[in-house]
Amino acid sequence: MTRRRRRGVVAGCLVLVVVAGVVTTTQVAGATGDVLGDVLYAVAVYTLLVLLVPRLRVAAAGGLALSWCWAVEGLQATGVASAVNDAVPPAAWLLGSTFAVRDLACYAVGVALTAGTDLVVGRAAARRPGRRATPVATPPPRTSG
Repeated sequence: MTRRRRRGVVAGCLVLVVVAGVVTTTQVAGATGDVLGDVLYAVAVYTLLVLLVPRLRVAAAGGLALSWCWAVEGLQATGVASAVNDAVPPAAWLLGSTFAVRDLACYAVGVALTAGTDLVVGRAAARRPGRRATPVATPPPRTSG
């Protein structure tokens, strides 16, 4: 898969994840909606990182995505997220509102599932027929002399 095509696929996946997250957050009540929303938030963060930095290794993308999610949860614990949300209400979609330890686990699950999927898809794409595992050097052009 070419880099341009992969970016298109990743962008499409990000749109689907965001739509699923909005639907889940607004339509699924209780703990189920909260857990699914947190997992999808982590999936969206990982996917956005891969879209913005396509050469980022899976482990680095996973580490950065999980760090971001946990940092946002930390902001919720300190009250910073609430202050920002009061000043800019749409920020609540990005920063959330209430600290919950369970969210930390949900983010880890979301990142792990997405990183695992990224690894499997990447390896499958590398094994497709017609794709070379290593680059082949092209011979230098002939010169008349």
